[in-house]
Order: sequence, then structure tokens, then C-alpha cells
Amino acid sequence: MPRLVYKKYNPTKRNELTEEFQKEKLENSIKMAALQAGREEATVFSIVEEVAGHVMEELEGKEEVDSQEIREIILEYLKENYPDIYQSWIEYDKTVKGRED
Repeated sequence: MPRLVYKKYNPTKRNELTEEFQKEKLENSIKMAALQAGREEATVFSIVEEVAGHVMEELEGKEEVDSQEIREIILEYLKENYPDIYQSWIEYDKTVKGRED
């Protein structure tokens, strides 16, 4: 499991450019996207476990990882397996975070 996550520089946040890897943050992001997509609370836990497990497998052996790499792994998996949750994530990125990529 990665120990550190490098974050894209954001001058408005003034935070460090690295932070400790937190599996809970990863899981919460997936959970919120699934709930926003209208998934039932009862099924969200298994989806979160599945997607987070895939991400952890992809990151195995890495000490440090870029936050963008984590995002891309999640989005690729969601797009292939849960298109509704993928779309929810993309909409959140556009409306809340102002991302266009």
C-alpha cells in the first residue's frame, strides 16, 4: 500500500503537496459517487469494497503515488463496470471541483 500521495499543486489550498495515503478517503469518494448515482445503501458497501480492492491491487508495491493516478484507476474501473457511478463522479468533478478532464 502506498505511504504517500502526491497532489497536484493548488495555490488556493496552501496545503502540503504530499499527504499520507488514506484508504478511507478512497472509500468515501467511491461511496459518495455511488450514493449520488442512486445506488441503494445496501449495495454500496460491496461496490466500495470491490473498487477499492481493485485500486489497492493496482497500487501494490508502490511507496508513493500521484493522486491523479489513483483517480484515473478509479475512473477507468467505474467506466467499465459501473457507468452510472462513473458519470456521477464526472458530474461532481465538473460542478464542485471545476474539472473538465
